[in-house]
Amino acid sequence: MATSLGEITTYKRLYMQFRDSVGKSVNLTLNNPKTVEDGDYVDFAAQEAAIQGVMDTIITKNIFHNNGNDLVEKVNARILDYKSTDVMDV
Repeated sequence: MATSLGEITTYKRLYMQFRDSVGKSVNLTLNNPKTVEDGDYVDFAAQEAAIQGVMDTIITKNIFHNNGNDLVEKVNARILDYKSTDVMDV
């Protein structure tokens, strides 16, 4: 999708941080998560429960590894809002 000069684009990302079996931090990022602000959850507690559930599933199902090490602990999660403005068209 092309944008025009001066056009503002916004998007969100969910950053989930884990610790692996040797204590190293591992970050997983998902684009366009559901959020309270977008009306996807009734409150922050419901949003937190959903994110906790996803992180628990990632650990329980052993879906990802970090250099061969299992993810074993949830550290934190945050949703970041991004806003960009097109300033040049090539």
